[in-house]
Amino acid sequence: MKTNVNHQTLQQPFGQVYNTLKKRIVAHGFLLLHEIDTQAIVAKQGVAIPQLRQLLFFEPKYIAQIMENDPLAINDIPLKLVLQEIDAQTTQLSFKNPVGSLRDYGLDPEMAEELLGRIFNIIEFL
Repeated sequence: MKTNVNHQTLQQPFGQVYNTLKKRIVAHGFLLLHEIDTQAIVAKQGVAIPQLRQLLFFEPKYIAQIMENDPLAINDIPLKLVLQEIDAQTTQLSFKNPVGSLRDYGLDPEMAEELLGRIFNIIEFL
């Protein structure tokens, strides 16, 4: 398993976690840029998987810092939360830790720490 991917298993139904996180992303000042319904996409090709969604989000204020210091870091944003249904009452939540994923760029490490803290604020109390 990748060391810079955080994950946790939640004893909550997928839909409840999904709806809560969508609201919290916006409530914590981020733009919800896109959501990928992986289950629906692969179903069109005849592949059946449990519910799987990817929520892509970011805040524009960080873009100026990234573009000024190392535009290649754009390859590791936006941030993403991945929700996977394990069973009717269990959901796995995972995300790439921005401290690890942005480490190899010429960015201020405090920015990545701030992003990580903000992600933890979104997912706390789940």
